[in-house]
Amino acid sequence: MAKRIKKTSYVRCRGGSPLLEGIDRAALPGDCGAILELYPDGISKCRYGCLGGGSCEAACHLAAIKVVDGGPPVIDNEKCVGCGLCVRVCPQNLIEIILPDRNIQPKCSNRDLGKAAREACDNSCIACRICERECPAGAVTVADGKPVIDPAVCICCGMCAVKCSRGVIRDSNGIMTAD
Repeated sequence: MAKRIKKTSYVRCRGGSPLLEGIDRAALPGDCGAILELYPDGISKCRYGCLGGGSCEAACHLAAIKVVDGGPPVIDNEKCVGCGLCVRVCPQNLIEIILPDRNIQPKCSNRDLGKAAREACDNSCIACRICERECPAGAVTVADGKPVIDPAVCICCGMCAVKCSRGVIRDSNGIMTAD
């Protein structure tokens, strides 16, 4: 019998975008879909980021995902089995199932470029393409203003993370591979 390869969830947002003026986090519904119904353009300056409503946490039967203080969810990789329930309920499409050996990942889904991305979020990709230029394997491309890493080509060397001045590309535990 073949051994099953364990997968895990990965959240493509670090947070860092301030709420829009007049938005009270405590008054928001505890469901991301309901938040988007009330605020179709989002609740923070980054309209692509995590809404912090906790739909993903509510969907997880294993308590492997936690949303703290309306920030992006944190995945407990020891508990997560990669079932994809959190992926299906995220209206922002920020959660993806990855293989644990594909540990170098972008942690941003913002599609704005340069100054607009920088103004939207303290942790956004600005599409400078340094990750693309520095990847020795040619695995990184910037598409729609965000880095995309081809897992079939990536050698997980971490060079893209080391060179990323905004700390967008990180290992799958959310830690940059170098300072």
